[in-house]
Amino acid sequence: MRVTRSQIVHGVADYIKEEILPKMADGRAVQIIVSIGINSMAANDRLVDSVFDNEMVKAMLNDDGSGTYEIDGLMAAIKQSIEQYGAFPVKVPAIPLLSPSEITLKLDAADVEAMRRRIEGM
Repeated sequence: MRVTRSQIVHGVADYIKEEILPKMADGRAVQIIVSIGINSMAANDRLVDSVFDNEMVKAMLNDDGSGTYEIDGLMAAIKQSIEQYGAFPVKVPAIPLLSPSEITLKLDAADVEAMRRRIEGM
């Protein structure tokens, strides 16, 4: 499915806010910091320009210059790799004076599908 840049940004932001942040129950300070970053990213597209301008990202998202991106291939590749090798660990480092310990979140194939649905539903 082809989606806009805004759909990707807002879909990922929504998924993180609704699904990831609540799992970080013991990291209140990290939740706040990540939430600020997500809200800023969703409000200001320029904050993600460097991601979308990256040649590898353009190739993976099949950027044809139309203003839309094909996410099917990328999402299928991510899901297949996670199913083959196990959940994808995302480490949130300790932040001195705010969050004393590192937090590891694990994204599985169901997370990938849920994120895809959020993106497509935006």
